[in-house]
Amino acid sequence: YFFFKDKMCHIRNTYVATHRFKSVASRNYCMIVLAGESGLRADELLNIEITDLFFESKKLQTRFAKGTRGSGKRSRITLFPPLARDTVNYYLKEVRPGLCKEDSAYLFPSQNGKALTYSGIHNALSEIVSTVKKNGFPILPHMGWHWFRRIFATRFIERFPNQLSTLITLLGHTSPNTVHRYI
Repeated sequence: YFFFKDKMCHIRNTYVATHRFKSVASRNYCMIVLAGESGLRADELLNIEITDLFFESKKLQTRFAKGTRGSGKRSRITLFPPLARDTVNYYLKEVRPGLCKEDSAYLFPSQNGKALTYSGIHNALSEIVSTVKKNGFPILPHMGWHWFRRIFATRFIERFPNQLSTLITLLGHTSPNTVHRYI
């Protein structure tokens, strides 16, 4: 937890603090924290709505999760840890109201209130990676949104080594073989 939190502070201080559009940078930072702390996929980040957050029970749901074997989109419940809750809470109160002109159900709307696009979030991540690399922070050259899912899975299994079945459920997988590729 503290390892990830320390790295996120560095990203916040080098990316958000120096970005010319603070609300956009803060939204992008919040997406990274949520992905790394909860194991969300990129498409889940794009489609998560404010009503999918359960602060009291420390959980969140995805209603647009990847389906298996052609079964279509499946929802799942995953963790909503303290760093993610605090970051999202701050974002909802201080950043999001000034981010878009339209009222939107999406947690991470574009500036016109619509859902972000894949290219939009990939460009945001590339921008973050570029900024923090310039400030001497080591990041793998092939860093992508799916890496945050791997970070979540690895950190979870390091902390709870006997709970592989729980991790499988949290990630929305059905097979341990799939999860082993993440760790």
